Amino acid sequence: MERRTYLQIPGPTNIPDRILRSLAQPVINHRGQEFEKLVTRCVEGLKKVYNTENDVLIFPSSGSGTLESAIVNLFSPGDTIVASSMGVFSERVATIAEKYELNVIRITKEWGESVKPKDVREVLEKDVDKKVKGVCLPHNETASAVVNDIEGVSKAIKETNHPAILVVDAVSSLACMPLETDAWGVDVVVTGSQKGLMLPPGMGIVSISPKAWKLVEKSTMPKWYWDYKAVKKRMEIKQFPYTPSTTLLFGLSEALDILEEEGLENVFKRHELIATAIREAAKAMGLSLFAEEGYQSNSVTAIEVPQGIKYKEFADILNTKYGVVIGGGLQKLKGKIFRIGHLGSLHKTDIYAIMSAVEIALFELGYKVELGTAAKTVSGVFLNEQ
Repeated sequence: MERRTYLQIPGPTNIPDRILRSLAQPVINHRGQEFEKLVTRCVEGLKKVYNTENDVLIFPSSGSGTLESAIVNLFSPGDTIVASSMGVFSERVATIAEKYELNVIRITKEWGESVKPKDVREVLEKDVDKKVKGVCLPHNETASAVVNDIEGVSKAIKETNHPAILVVDAVSSLACMPLETDAWGVDVVVTGSQKGLMLPPGMGIVSISPKAWKLVEKSTMPKWYWDYKAVKKRMEIKQFPYTPSTTLLFGLSEALDILEEEGLENVFKRHELIATAIREAAKAMGLSLFAEEGYQSNSVTAIEVPQGIKYKEFADILNTKYGVVIGGGLQKLKGKIFRIGHLGSLHKTDIYAIMSAVEIALFELGYKVELGTAAKTVSGVFLNEQ
């Protein structure tokens, strides 16, 4: 019989019915007045989610595409940037930059560890000639479930009196965890539609500060599709230089309504509570968390695969018998960890289903755990919150 599937990968996420219905509207003229009102609503709502007065641009794109847009608009061949290497997605930014002939200074961390403000400070203090044009970090490294202290990194840049801009990948953190773009002094923030915004994939979004726009004016990197100046010029009249993802804009407008109704602070509290319940349930079952303590993500939890358990068998049981889809480890973590995404449209009752399914699937594979441990621990977290 038909059943619900719990899509608990770190994105794409579960899409609320309200948003699914909004996506089914007839397509409208993307040069007409109705579309202009839609773009206005989306941009105004995004600025609230970003906590910014900066320009916000929208692309028909994945998050990775929008990360590339930042590289080609902000820098020129031969420029130097600082990037982190602490997982698949932080390393992706460094790789993109090197493809465009930038000099990349990597802050390399063991996967599972965060980049600290002092790490950035040390690099910038050595840059006496001020050659570094930008510092590029993920807010949330999805591959290892680690959060970076973006506010602290921004302070470190300011305290060194360094002119570098701060570029943040917030693909798996925006609308899930606090991000104060203007108050923290973040110059460029990149995100995608398929995570905290609860939409299907296909839309990339970026905010750009006045300081970053100065670099855009100087950039000699080739671009056409990604050209910030061209997109900004058209968005000022509520249009785009090419066909926009109109249907996703319908969904975005509905998603922004949902976030506004709940209130961003409540959204963040819900994500924190759910993340705590998942982490505590995992520990109660004797499982080991992968991410550095104190820097664990409220969007995704990475858990070490227990000895004697094969990840594929475990994930297959979860999916086929219990309708729970999880993420595995990427690259060098393949088979070593599993990842539970808990971002976007997710609520307390869902956590009982997800973690109880994890528990019974492990039990069926011979893992020693007292059945009921997960649900009992989740209840304790939720009751303690009240």
